[in-house]
Amino acid sequence: MELTTFNFWGKTKYWWGIMLVGILLIPAGLWLLFQPVMGYAVISMLLGWGLILFGVVQLTVSGDIEKRGQGWGWWLAGGIIDILIGFILVGNLSFSEAVLPFFFAFIFVYKGIANLFSALNMVSTHRYWWLYLVNGLLLLILGLLFFASPFTAAFSIIFLCAAAFIYWGFSLIFFGYSLRPVEQ
Repeated sequence: MELTTFNFWGKTKYWWGIMLVGILLIPAGLWLLFQPVMGYAVISMLLGWGLILFGVVQLTVSGDIEKRGQGWGWWLAGGIIDILIGFILVGNLSFSEAVLPFFFAFIFVYKGIANLFSALNMVSTHRYWWLYLVNGLLLLILGLLFFASPFTAAFSIIFLCAAAFIYWGFSLIFFGYSLRPVEQ
């Protein structure tokens, strides 16, 4: 693998799957923004099924990273964690409503730290490394906000989640596009 195509996350032919998850998150966030009364239970179910879907995509990508090169372990770990959390959220609605802010906090802190490491490893090799840095910092701050005030009013969590879904959707679209293999 050439140094010019080095990417912390690796390259995959399933880059479109990550973009598809991002495309699905945007309307989910918009719907949540305009239907806040249905709120908490819907967030738990949306996040649970979204994590299961994204976890499957991550496991697929981890098996396809070119010759088990750079980044496949991050994909594997992230996929397993996302699927486990997704099944917990879908399987027990009353439990998930009680701990939903903490799930969001862990997810966003994990994704933020992973993107920060990705950005730092891509400084000299990737033109848009700073987008990964900004994305990582924003996700990390969002996760820390969820840890700081987990039991705020339900509507504030709903609106934060709607904004997070929309933002996460757009970032996954751009992230997926950057993972596509470049023919040389």
